[in-house]
Order: sequence, then structure tokens, then C-alpha cells
Amino acid sequence: MSGFVPVSINQFVKQYIRNNKSADGNVVRLAVEDALAAWRQGVRCACGKPIWVAGSAVAGYGCFFCITGSKEPEGDPEINEACGEFSFEEIEREAGFAQVSKIITEHPFDYLDRLEEVGFEWHDDEYDLLFEEEVKEERLAVPETENQRKIIDFLETGGPVTQYTLDAYLGERYSDSINIPLIRKYFKRANSNLKAILLYALEINPTDPDLLDDLSYFSEFDGILGELIHFYTDACLKETHMERFSLLAQDFHMNTVDQGYDALQALFSLFPTGEKGVVIQHLSDTIDDYEGSEDFFF
Repeated sequence: MSGFVPVSINQFVKQYIRNNKSADGNVVRLAVEDALAAWRQGVRCACGKPIWVAGSAVAGYGCFFCITGSKEPEGDPEINEACGEFSFEEIEREAGFAQVSKIITEHPFDYLDRLEEVGFEWHDDEYDLLFEEEVKEERLAVPETENQRKIIDFLETGGPVTQYTLDAYLGERYSDSINIPLIRKYFKRANSNLKAILLYALEINPTDPDLLDDLSYFSEFDGILGELIHFYTDACLKETHMERFSLLAQDFHMNTVDQGYDALQALFSLFPTGEKGVVIQHLSDTIDDYEGSEDFFF
């Protein structure tokens, strides 16, 4: 793919910290906003060319060539606004969100086909900055502990999910020495046995934000946005603690907004009044302060 791939600030931040686990999402977001502000003010690379906003956020102000040594981008990310003709006016963005949200709400299990009917096209994400490195890590990853061997055996062979299987998965997920590439590659393969573990876990703990984050990551590779919306909505209906409800609603928004779904609007229609309605209204007014956070481990 030739040229830049236009991405939102949120998309870039999420992708960057997914590949750089020690990075602080808020720090990265501020760096992107700073680089974008510099671009708006006409700041240029030392060579005289316009700066590459996405790259400048993590490597210091510079153009694409001076930062990478490559003459032309090949599917590298750039922030929408800095892509010129690829930018979208806010009114078009909102109209698109409304159309996508309506289709997903009315057709949660075949929304991909419905969206194609109205002209949407699907493209692979080719802007992963460390894609090749991840592939290499995943190819070399092997089980190193008994717990990891239990998980991989189930993911490869399947069978009914039991508490034994779930304990093994959760034990690895929260381990201090988690084998990230080993588990991550099964997410990327949209492994059906891994999905079975996640659904089983959510039956037991439907409001668990970590499990919902895992399902959200899985949905990126399996196109299960309709199911993800169902589970997040169910969690928001069942959660009674307002602080945890606020975090769930925030995650619901963050994990679906890039796919065109307006979770906050959908929740507001469910909770137009009362404590939950107040929380949703507050999030709608302040959501930009939270965007860029990412908790997923894999």
C-alpha cells in the first residue's frame, strides 16, 4: 500500500501502546496533540519539509524521510487532519456515525453485509508500526509453564469450557510473567476455543471490565461487533455501582467508537434519567479527556 493511512488520534494511540506496553497512553496522546498543533502552526522539519505528525509524536519533529530514512510512506499512519484530502468534516463524521449506529443496532448479526450495501468498504489495518516484529515474536512463542501448556492444549484441541480451563486462562492473564505473544496470536487467529473461554467467563462475571476488554480485542479479528455491543449493554444494565458503571460505559465507548458505533447515545436512550443518565451525560460532555487509555494486555 502506497502513501499514508489516515487514522484518528485515538486509533494511533491505541495502536502505539498496544505495541509498546510500557507507554503511557495519556503521554502519547499529549505528544500527538503537541505535534499536530506544531503542524497546524507550520512547523517544519530541519530539512524544510512538513513534519510527519504521527512519527514526530514519538521521535521528535521531523518529516517522514528524516525519521524513517524511507522516501515514501507505505501504509504508515498519519493523523487524519494532517493527511489533507483524507480529512473528514465533523458533520460528515457525525452523519456517518449515525448511519453506522442505526445499521448495527437494527442488524447486529449481519451488520457487515448491511454496511456494504450502503457503500462501506473494508480495508485491512496496514499501519501497524511493529507488525513484523509481532509476527516474529508470535512465531517463536512457545509454552514455558504448566499453566501455559494447559491453555494452549485447550486452544488447540477444544472441548467444553470448565472452571479448570477458566482458572488457567485468568491465571495467565494476571500473571507477572505473562507470555503475551503466545496468547496474542490466538486472538489474531480469532480462535473459536478462545472465544468460548471469554463467553464462559462473561456468563459468570458479566460486568468484568477486563473480560470485556479481551472480547473487544477479539472482535477486532472476528467481526463480532454485534455481540460485543450485546455484552457491554448487558453489563451496563446489570452494574449497580456508579463508579464501575462509569468505567464500563467509558470502555464501551472507547472499544466501539472506531467502528462507528455511538455507545454513549445508545446508553442514554436506555438511561435517560436517574443516576446512570447523569453519568452518561457527564461522559458525553467529557469523553475527550479519557480517550487514549488502553488496558488490554495482549
